[in-house]
Amino acid sequence: MPVRFDSWDVFMHFDKHEMTFDTGLGAGERWSDIMLNSRGLRCAFDPRQSIDSTVKSWTLGEVGVSLAELSTQTLSPVGEEWPSWQGGWLFVKLVTEGHVHVQSRGLVERFEAGSMFIIDPVYPFEEVFPERAGMTVLRVPKARLRERGVHRSSAGPLVGDARSPDVRATRDLIQCIARQSTAPGVVAQNMMGEQLLELIEFAMIDPGARSKRRCPEALVHQAKRYIENHLGEAGLDVAAIANGVHVSSQHLQRLFRAKGMSLMRYLWQARLERAALLLRTRGAHDGSIQEIAWQCGFTTAAHFSRLFKRQYGVSPSDFRFAGNQS
Repeated sequence: MPVRFDSWDVFMHFDKHEMTFDTGLGAGERWSDIMLNSRGLRCAFDPRQSIDSTVKSWTLGEVGVSLAELSTQTLSPVGEEWPSWQGGWLFVKLVTEGHVHVQSRGLVERFEAGSMFIIDPVYPFEEVFPERAGMTVLRVPKARLRERGVHRSSAGPLVGDARSPDVRATRDLIQCIARQSTAPGVVAQNMMGEQLLELIEFAMIDPGARSKRRCPEALVHQAKRYIENHLGEAGLDVAAIANGVHVSSQHLQRLFRAKGMSLMRYLWQARLERAALLLRTRGAHDGSIQEIAWQCGFTTAAHFSRLFKRQYGVSPSDFRFAGNQS
């Protein structure tokens, strides 16, 4: 079998999958085809030296995570005329073993183990692996960074300062998350993905761009993140949320109304969605309806059940039962 490719979900969506460059007739062509049509990368390889290259990938929320070990290959992004073009994402890369050369704008930069950089596939570049090298790669949606008020892009690698404690801490935390041996639950996956976005923004984006965080889009996003992190607090209200993002209650409510939904309606919607997720992903013996209600900020099971049935058309217990039967 030329290239071993084990998939549990859809490859294009970067869900759980693994592929290995094996020996055999047509191995290189098969590997190149997967790289081109699924990852948006042209690949030049050595038929003998590239053997045993591997890529393992999965998702944490909206962030794609890949662990790659590549030997004697050159990768370059395709243009936007290709369906597999990756222009909607930035790629955060941590070199964990060996080294890699990145050629862009007529310059060649060498990244040793311990290096971290961001690359934008909108701009041409070549990644050269002259020997076997290991790399952890995060695939980050540009739209999620724009929500945070960060609009910066770079025609070449955006390099993290290895002397910065923030960059070193970010690198170590990313590695810790990427090396998890067991898959976390859905809620934990989403939380880890959001944390990765926060870390990348803080440590890797130009500090001068952070002043844009007070734009309306960024403030609404920060308020939504604050709500997500405090959903279990029964006393969470407009004043608490506004205080958490350091703006007035009136201003924050105006921003949400401009988006077509009141702040409190968004809060109750988020609580119900969290409850639905918990009911869907937990077994019948993993917590009572009352406990789930409390975890999502509802003070009584009766209030929770009434709002839940209004939203989903069935009671929480029937919703859980239907999920366990599917």
